[in-house]
Amino acid sequence: MRKNCYNWLIAILFLPGIFVMNTAAFAHHGGVSAAFGPGAPIETTSPLALGKGRFLVFQKFEYVPFEHKDHAEPKNIDSHTFFNTLVGYGFTDALSVYAGLPVSIKEQDVLGASEGFGDLGFTVQYGFKLGERDGIRGLYNYGTEDSYGAPYSTDDLKMSLIAGFTVPTGTTSNKDDEGNRLDKGMQPGFGSPSFTFGFAASKMLISHVTLTGDTSLQTFTENNRGKFGSEARFNIANGYEIFEKKNGVLSRLDLIGESNLLHITKDLDEEDEKQDASGGTILYLSPGIRATFGKHVSIGAIVKLPTWKDLNHESEQQGTEGLEDYRAIVTCSVSF
Repeated sequence: MRKNCYNWLIAILFLPGIFVMNTAAFAHHGGVSAAFGPGAPIETTSPLALGKGRFLVFQKFEYVPFEHKDHAEPKNIDSHTFFNTLVGYGFTDALSVYAGLPVSIKEQDVLGASEGFGDLGFTVQYGFKLGERDGIRGLYNYGTEDSYGAPYSTDDLKMSLIAGFTVPTGTTSNKDDEGNRLDKGMQPGFGSPSFTFGFAASKMLISHVTLTGDTSLQTFTENNRGKFGSEARFNIANGYEIFEKKNGVLSRLDLIGESNLLHITKDLDEEDEKQDASGGTILYLSPGIRATFGKHVSIGAIVKLPTWKDLNHESEQQGTEGLEDYRAIVTCSVSF
């Protein structure tokens, strides 16, 4: 009876990800999910903690080429490129904090490129687990056995609560080659604060196979140029360990498969009117791989493919989520 209740709890916690499936990066400006370490996914946020007194340096590269549309000629948005740097610190074994700064390059045909720093972001992650300690099964805060250097694939159900915000430090005044100020979606910064709340969970299903899921909501505040639509994400990822050699240079290799569902509400313009040709729902299917070197270096790579979409007034959109050719992502993390 007790075991059945435990299995039902696992099913309930993963239910949102199983049915809707999502991504963990800022859609308009790129972003960084807390996914690092052996067996962790790439885009889906991992509940793994850093551990008390440990640091993390995380770099993410993302390249996004867009489909060109006749209605947007000759000013099609060609591509977005993001470089995101994240630094994390473990205040306790359960509590990790992160600060991140993105840099973006956004290319638009005829009008040139928009380059600059994005908004400085801060994230707090609190980890806990449903597992066994001293022979007693229950809900516990993370301990030393749950930190970055510990085995990632354990039988415990690991979970974390996530909260974050950005401050408007990024560039919002870039102009095109004709001297006109670019649209807010082409600017590196948001121009106003945003807030994110989320939940992540992970469990080893069978030997060498780990399931990870997360869900989050990011909301944007208004400025004098309008307001970005809110973004809801539901992610689910499977990691399959295909190689492990604890004392080797390459200590572990994992195949990653993710499903990433993103729902964006409509943007508002300067007059608080909804921009009908914005927002929608997109499902990405994302194959990838993660390599771990020693205990503290991890490199991941994934390609996100827009597989299904339901965009608002799609015939009028271009250079937006769901209309990419693909999203190519490479990450590298180092802990110490």
